[in-house]
Amino acid sequence: MPTTDRAKDRTPPAYRLRKGYTQAIVTLTDSVTRRRRDYWLGEHGTAESRELYHRIIAAWEANGRCLPDVNLIDAPATARQGMTIAALIREYWRWAKGYYHVKHSAAIKSALRLLRQHYGQTPAAEFGPKKLRLLREAMIQGFGREEDFRRPWSRKYINAQVQRIRHMFKWAAAHELLPAGVHQSLCTLEPLKRGRTRARESERVGPVPDELLELVRPHLNRPVRALVELQLLTGARPAELLGLRAADIDFGARPQIWTCQPAEHKNAFREKPRVIYFGPKSQEILRPFLLNRPTTAYLFSPVEAENQRRAALHEARETPPSWGNRAGTNRRVAPRRRPGERYTPTSYYRSIQYACERAFPPPEPLRQRDQETRSAWRGRLTPEQKAELRAWRRAHSFHPYQLRHSAATLLRREFGLEAAQLVLGHASAQITDAVYAERDVTKVIEIIRKIG
Repeated sequence: MPTTDRAKDRTPPAYRLRKGYTQAIVTLTDSVTRRRRDYWLGEHGTAESRELYHRIIAAWEANGRCLPDVNLIDAPATARQGMTIAALIREYWRWAKGYYHVKHSAAIKSALRLLRQHYGQTPAAEFGPKKLRLLREAMIQGFGREEDFRRPWSRKYINAQVQRIRHMFKWAAAHELLPAGVHQSLCTLEPLKRGRTRARESERVGPVPDELLELVRPHLNRPVRALVELQLLTGARPAELLGLRAADIDFGARPQIWTCQPAEHKNAFREKPRVIYFGPKSQEILRPFLLNRPTTAYLFSPVEAENQRRAALHEARETPPSWGNRAGTNRRVAPRRRPGERYTPTSYYRSIQYACERAFPPPEPLRQRDQETRSAWRGRLTPEQKAELRAWRRAHSFHPYQLRHSAATLLRREFGLEAAQLVLGHASAQITDAVYAERDVTKVIEIIRKIG
């Protein structure tokens, strides 16, 4: 039977005799750079050379068919204990960047960057709780030069970052790069506790104030406005709606209810199902986006939002068509950034922030002036003005996850805690109670009013 191309791609390179030598060899190709490398295995035909061949092939496959470091595969334990933290970070990041979600990978990257800045050339086997405590102090105080100074992290985020650093040493022990005792000693460092540390506390995430949302809503473009309304009605996470397509929606599963089971969501790796329910109001929002669109196309597209923005500008043009520039003649042939086919969590967040800026422009001394570049604007503001601008933005803006909190609070107030848990997709009502749904204090006020 002839071998297909797909079967050839899965077939590993052969164990073979190097011509003119008595040594065994295998040639691997890097799947990213396409660079080829010969790995010498030892005397051809021996059990040791065949065992090394299988270990190298396994490491190559586990590394996404990128060239593995043979020194890490077959090095003795004493040699591996001399590995520096910078080398360990390089090996760990090569694995972690393809394993974790993008958001989690970004948090890992910031923690590893700080670790490398402080202890990059330190032997990894010598990194203990005392060094980790000093690194944590840098997280509490803030770090970096004056021009790129990073403000101090919050207590909860510091505890999470310390845990991510510890997990790297746990991974190293599991891959026999370090003794397990290194990770065990790092686990003796207790987390920061509220009221017993100088680390700042993070603000509790709450629902979006109704008056703020009403003033911002007119400044949202059509797709983002629909996403905001859907989050308020369904309680879905932003990422669960941004990639929505007509093919993902089940239109006839239940009477008058549409459902969607996103393939990718927060708890997909835990093999927990997630179902989003669209009622009559949600269906009215979705219907215009379903018309004249392929079933595999994304419903909410930045490309369409940009085209609608340009069309609105053209309709509002007061200059006669025979004067000035014709429509489209002043566009860049190769713009540095193009709108994507679908919104990402970052672009969705920025669209909301842009609408908040339009609805609530900063006071005159703080706002960016006409014809003023962004770098000149930042250079003009004093540190006190920058702090004032940050406070203004916090008070006059919201982020997408607050919409989920708003939906949870409304569901709990109208239908109870269990209903909010089921709609939000939580495995336990304790999560809904502790994190998302704000308690209805009106009942407490009514009781106190009666009993005095």
